[in-house]
Amino acid sequence: MRIKNAAGRIIETETTGGKYKPFNGAKKYNSNPKLTNLSDALIKCGLRDGLTISFHHQLRNGDNVINMVLKTIQDLKIKNIRLAQTAMFNVHEPVINFISEGIVNRIEGSINGIVGNYISKNPLPYPVVLRSHGGRWAAIKSDELHIDIAIIAASTSDVKGNCTGIIGKTAFGPIVYSQIDALKADRVIIVTDNIVEYPCSFQEITEGFVDFVVKVDCIGFPENIVSGTTKITSDPLKQGIAYRCIELMDAAGIIKNGMTFQSGAGGISLAVTKYLGEILEKKKLTADFAIGGITKYLTDIYEKGRINKLYFGQCFDSHCVSFLSKNPGIPILNVGHYADPTSKGRSIDNLDVVVLGATEVDIDFNVNVNTHSDGRMLHGIGGHQDTAAGARFTIVTVPLYRKKNPIVREKVTTITTPGDVVDAIVTNEGIAINPNRRDIIKKIKRKIDIRTIEELKDMAYNSAGIPEKLNFGEKIVGIIKWIDGTVLDNIKIIEN
Repeated sequence: MRIKNAAGRIIETETTGGKYKPFNGAKKYNSNPKLTNLSDALIKCGLRDGLTISFHHQLRNGDNVINMVLKTIQDLKIKNIRLAQTAMFNVHEPVINFISEGIVNRIEGSINGIVGNYISKNPLPYPVVLRSHGGRWAAIKSDELHIDIAIIAASTSDVKGNCTGIIGKTAFGPIVYSQIDALKADRVIIVTDNIVEYPCSFQEITEGFVDFVVKVDCIGFPENIVSGTTKITSDPLKQGIAYRCIELMDAAGIIKNGMTFQSGAGGISLAVTKYLGEILEKKKLTADFAIGGITKYLTDIYEKGRINKLYFGQCFDSHCVSFLSKNPGIPILNVGHYADPTSKGRSIDNLDVVVLGATEVDIDFNVNVNTHSDGRMLHGIGGHQDTAAGARFTIVTVPLYRKKNPIVREKVTTITTPGDVVDAIVTNEGIAINPNRRDIIKKIKRKIDIRTIEELKDMAYNSAGIPEKLNFGEKIVGIIKWIDGTVLDNIKIIEN
């Protein structure tokens, strides 16, 4: 069919290639102004009862944004919001009031500390869903977890929404957790306390994904990025565990030129990073790269020339935020590239070794990081599952017992990471190697002493006593998902 279009040309609307719409006229596509206040931004994004709203956690215990947004939602008389934050901390204690008032009735994200403790005793109408970093990215990408409005804290933004967490008075590191939120959410709001001239010099999120920009007085306090889980241990017992890790890695032939590694942000793991730097220096060896959350201990090793490359994800202290702003050539590692199990390639699959912590381990090498031994839901998964499944050698560090509570036990209270992907348990009283890793056992034989995991369990029970049996009710308060989205375990309410 021939038709004259708006440009005056006679064109065919049907050809062997298919059917086509005629040109209907040109217009300017300049976007509307985006800068507004939080209340107006939420209203213009279609806020209503029952929506899903997401946040990132990179300001950790210094975050103002979650509480601020929920207070605005309360003022707008909106109810039954599903939170899809990457994590919450003790600073988010006001969330408990928003739960009790019916403003929040579902949570799919980590709930560290006070909020998790509350929900363990006062379940939400729906179980909390806990995912790893990579599992969350995949769930949002596949629309298993659909986000209606993404609220993204940025330390600096321009008026169009190009934004970063690397520079500004409240800089916290690159915005890597909310990039998938920006890509997939129906609406995106940037919340910042620092507006700069267009274009923003660092841009982890760009204007094409942003609906509104909100300027507030303060998004948070970066000095509180360093929490109790991101400080190196000063406990001699735990330092001894860290030394044992290094001895194990050395005996297994992992510490060599070109090694690749990641260590967690717990106190023992940070000590491992420090001691690894010392042995690399002593032996004049150079690691190829280190990835994940970055600390001053890693940047110190890098600046001494004992790591060729750093692959930055989140920053675990203010020193690293400053370091990254002064070294823009350091590549930024987004969570999808880091750990998305549905991607065509993940950086964690290139790891020789990862060192992780735990609240409990058992004789099947299963690891618990979500609950304490009393069943309270106090911690998120983070990258635990992701790195354990990706690294060629996964080491989990724990004391044999804490006070009168055995940490190495018959069965963990909750399975976060299955024993199939855990290769070694390192304690203050010895090292156990997963029997499936005969290659490691052969390498370290006659170099260091190892025990069976059952021996470590017996030692724990002899020192701390047999753990008290918990009385679980039928009510499910939380669901642990494995990285592929399948249900790994249920967290049930503990009855008195």
